Amino acid sequence: MAEISVVVGSRSAPKLEAARRGFEQVTDKPLQLCGVDADSGVSAQPRGVEETRRGALQRLRSARETAEGARADFCIAFEGGIEEDADGRQVCFAIVCAQFRDDAFISEVRSATHSLPPGIEKLIDEGVELGLATDQFFASRVEQGYGKHTGGTIGALTFGAVDRVAYYAQPAALCLVPFLNAGDYGISRENPLARPDAQAAPR
Repeated sequence: MAEISVVVGSRSAPKLEAARRGFEQVTDKPLQLCGVDADSGVSAQPRGVEETRRGALQRLRSARETAEGARADFCIAFEGGIEEDADGRQVCFAIVCAQFRDDAFISEVRSATHSLPPGIEKLIDEGVELGLATDQFFASRVEQGYGKHTGGTIGALTFGAVDRVAYYAQPAALCLVPFLNAGDYGISRENPLARPDAQAAPR
């Protein structure tokens, strides 16, 4: 069975593992996966959907422009952001983008959203990036493995019930839906995720 090569627009261990789990949820083909440095072109803490989207798309482009990305079947990128909800509270979300090597089509998915406690909101308003704000606010939980570089903010908030990898893995899998159903979406059926029972999209 031929391998599927995947390049992630990051060297972050949680993002690499999230990408792996996302692909493994939709295919049993073996994976060859690696991460590359990919600049987002946005602030360290993106605010709002549009800035977060720009960051994810730029990371995807940057990944594709590397030697590894140019050869890979798929490139995938993640960008976490914050925005205000209807009540003016800060909430977290992520944008995930993926692209098959031989097609201009880019699949884009937004993750679930989760809230933040007022103490972290205050730190963010003071200019502290979310991950660092999490480590400051939940200093006692960092020692338990629920910090910026391990479980992430969601890991700290849920005491590890949901960690950063799980939070990113679901939208990663959902981002691959069009490639599984290439015929239905009218995109390249040559991608190695394409299922043969997908219908041809109407012209």
